[in-house]
Amino acid sequence: MERVIDVTTARRQFGTLLDEVFHKKDIVIIQRKGKSLAKIIPIENSENIEHPHISPQQRILLDELKSLPTISMRDDPVTVLREIRRKKRIQSHEQYGK
Repeated sequence: MERVIDVTTARRQFGTLLDEVFHKKDIVIIQRKGKSLAKIIPIENSENIEHPHISPQQRILLDELKSLPTISMRDDPVTVLREIRRKKRIQSHEQYGK
């Protein structure tokens, strides 16, 4: 079920809203002065959301960004970049058979 609530109500009942979204799979739209500000949706649905303002090229870059490894402050950036490049070469060889 999709419903609209104002910011003040959302602030007061945030825990309850999260429970309803998680357990009942409700969708909650939060508004301020009649203008929609945010939508809370179940996490399962978030993977299927299409963003019309993102171009196909940007989508490819976002997917590539998500595939990058997580590094810490202790990791050597040169080593991390070398590993990324090595994996890209392997992918390229597998894809094009060279």
